[in-house]
Amino acid sequence: MMDSSPPLLDRSPEEGVRRIALGHLDQAAAAFPRLADPADSEALHDFRVALRRLRSCLRSYGSWLEESLPKKLRRRLKELAAATGPGRDTEVQIEWLRGRSPQLGSHQRPGLAWLLSYLEERMRKANEEMAGHIPDEFPRLEAALRKRLSSYQTEVRLDSTEPPATLGKATAGILRDLAAELARHLSGVDGPGDEEECHEARICAKRLRYLLEPFTGELPEAASVAKHMKGLQEILGELHDAHVLELGLAASVEAAAAERARHLMDATLSSTLIARRRTPEPGILAVAKVNRTRRDRLFDDLESDWLNSRSKGFFQEVAALADRIDLTGDAPATVPD
Repeated sequence: MMDSSPPLLDRSPEEGVRRIALGHLDQAAAAFPRLADPADSEALHDFRVALRRLRSCLRSYGSWLEESLPKKLRRRLKELAAATGPGRDTEVQIEWLRGRSPQLGSHQRPGLAWLLSYLEERMRKANEEMAGHIPDEFPRLEAALRKRLSSYQTEVRLDSTEPPATLGKATAGILRDLAAELARHLSGVDGPGDEEECHEARICAKRLRYLLEPFTGELPEAASVAKHMKGLQEILGELHDAHVLELGLAASVEAAAAERARHLMDATLSSTLIARRRTPEPGILAVAKVNRTRRDRLFDDLESDWLNSRSKGFFQEVAALADRIDLTGDAPATVPD
């Protein structure tokens, strides 16, 4: 049987936004039980992405959801999403570090081993905290969100001369705003060490991609722009990982030195023979140099594809897409099925 329901972009903003948000909530609910399976290595990633998409949707279309989602409920969602972050972020660092052994000398590898052990312990603690929070909180939060998003009230003015609002019109305006914000952050990046502007550009690229993904089936142009955004997001994401790891490596050097000092103190006070061992600091510093090389290479990729007016063609494509969505939004609003 053919689906006679109207295109998503032709629906009212109030209805369309809620349908998108409920779809993201469904994805999170599908990934949630998989978190209990230690063999499912993608469960946490899928759960996090669904929550990110949901939060991005609620943020982008916030003016059409204010009455449905009170601040307390939004705060609970933010806190739940934040609880999934540290463990996954540390896991990404560990995966990258495990492949660095061939780039280190034999005298540096003990430092890499120490660093991996240090991060694995941190990941274990983060996952324990997450495991103590998510299983109880998500079912309650899901129920509250689903109840709030599944219905709404709106006023229809039969004497209005204005055309009815559509999700297409709303999305076109948001797309233009996000594109302008992304262009501003990219133009503000002044070098490979500019962590703040790169991070803001990454978040903006992610929001723009998440905004368009629900419409890629209706508009091939949206799929093209979303694909470009995924590529930019990947470059900026790995660049962000390099920035975060560099800060973490500085803290690791301090932790390693403190651990060595405690070992020396304990051995001295107990009058025991201090066994000679390779200190981890040289290995950690070597990893820091490899990571800095990665950071600079990623910035070169970013600069060659996106900075200094090289993204002009892309933003023209986005402007054309916004106009196309605007035209789609000219269709008359339909009664929800």
